[in-house]
Amino acid sequence: MNRALGLLALLLPLLAHGEPSEAQLQQAVSEGRVKPFHEVMAAAAHLPGRVLRVDLTEQQGVWLYELKLIDHENSVIKVGYRADNLEMVWLKGHHLEHLFIPPAPAAE
Repeated sequence: MNRALGLLALLLPLLAHGEPSEAQLQQAVSEGRVKPFHEVMAAAAHLPGRVLRVDLTEQQGVWLYELKLIDHENSVIKVGYRADNLEMVWLKGHHLEHLFIPPAPAAE
């Protein structure tokens, strides 16, 4: 029940904008089409930054979690995950190379 309340609290702003109803969201979660909120936050814990916002949208029958983060250099990173399996489907932002290139060793 606590997981559902967390997910619903996160999604209330979406409901106010004509997005999927509470019943549709509950059905999507119970059918496995949308992973619970705590699972997407566990996936986001592996990203280099602090989560600022999470949106859940449905596009042509596919649910997507869209996360906005800010990294240690104050750059905004946007990440899209499929809500059914939490596969990352896109990554957007400036200066993303620091995510993939290890830092140079400190000079001795």
